[in-house]
Amino acid sequence: MKRAVLLAAALSLAAWSASAVKPRVSRQTMMVLERKFDKRIEAFSADDPFYLLGTTRGVYLDNYGVVFTAELNLVGSAVVTPFRPAFSKEQIDRLRRKKLDRVTGVKKVMRDMMVDSATALDAVPPDQNVVVGVTLFYYAWEDTNGLPGQIVMLARRRSLADFEAGKLKAADLDAAIQVEEF
Repeated sequence: MKRAVLLAAALSLAAWSASAVKPRVSRQTMMVLERKFDKRIEAFSADDPFYLLGTTRGVYLDNYGVVFTAELNLVGSAVVTPFRPAFSKEQIDRLRRKKLDRVTGVKKVMRDMMVDSATALDAVPPDQNVVVGVTLFYYAWEDTNGLPGQIVMLARRRSLADFEAGKLKAADLDAAIQVEEF
């Protein structure tokens, strides 16, 4: 009976101490970076901004790195309203071309976010990853031919920090960042 009580106490102590371990990256640090990414997205163009749906979310995955995700509409002004109940074929084609052009801007914002986060994430080991994933929103009536539904960028924190410190050239950083479009 004493053994069972001692074993239960030891297991409880182990569970309590494991839950008391602080994560490698603080939630506060993640929140600062989330807000910074949101501001970058919203400030992309004062005249015609991207439309952020929700807010950016970040999470640290032990032994992997950090992952930030966001969802946005490349052109926030393209909405059906009672005053414009439908888009013409020409308007839909213009919208598609505009969104295609703006994909490059999203990628630049994502790349800049990754570089900026490298020093703020100094608690993340250099051999772990920084990932930024953006899901792009489309209406059912849009022509999405040639447009990605999601863009994911991944790089080692070391490469990002080296670029920010001037130890890595832009072309080398671009080669170190893996970009996938789905």
